[in-house]
Amino acid sequence: MTRGTRLGVIVGSILVLSSFAVPAGAQREGDGLYGRWDRGLTLAFGAGPGATWLNRKADPNVIGEARFLVADVAGLVLSGRWGPDSGQHLFLGVDLRPLFPALFFLYKQTWVEFVDLLLQSIFFEIGPAFLLDGNRSTGLGIGFGFALPLYRPLTTVRGLWLRIATRYVNTDPSYRNTQPISDRTQWTLYMTFVVRLGFKSKLSRWEPDRYRHR
Repeated sequence: MTRGTRLGVIVGSILVLSSFAVPAGAQREGDGLYGRWDRGLTLAFGAGPGATWLNRKADPNVIGEARFLVADVAGLVLSGRWGPDSGQHLFLGVDLRPLFPALFFLYKQTWVEFVDLLLQSIFFEIGPAFLLDGNRSTGLGIGFGFALPLYRPLTTVRGLWLRIATRYVNTDPSYRNTQPISDRTQWTLYMTFVVRLGFKSKLSRWEPDRYRHR
């Protein structure tokens, strides 16, 4: 699968799945944070199907992940992949979501809840990938993706989301891409259903008055 095809799959998924998500016109009165600082610590668990491309052939696999985030801006991710031919690995990385602080502090929200949450969910991740192949192989993993809010009760259970993402793992010892070895580099496209749990923190004390009393 080429990069253009993967991008087409992601864009197409947004258009199809958005019709099943929170209605775009359902705006909420508030400060544009959507309860993010009321419960500033988030623990998310997800699982779902994926596919890893080996010599241009898709190998179906299963993805499981856990993420711990602070204010939905940055945090840690632990993810595992299990496939019959692509093998198994554990990924431990840093999850970064730069669009939320950029849009919020520049006051560039759309004020449409679904659109804002989708844009703010775009993430990048990087970290080591540990192959469970018995040889203690370690690679470099880089990923990106986004999430669609399907249901948000705004309680301790922060809702059900659908995450669509891709991850590239390079287990070549040199980590060089000039002449990558096909069986040492892998692209995985996956989709997980995610349950998010929110926990109260003191982040709201840092909120400027103009947002706190809006």
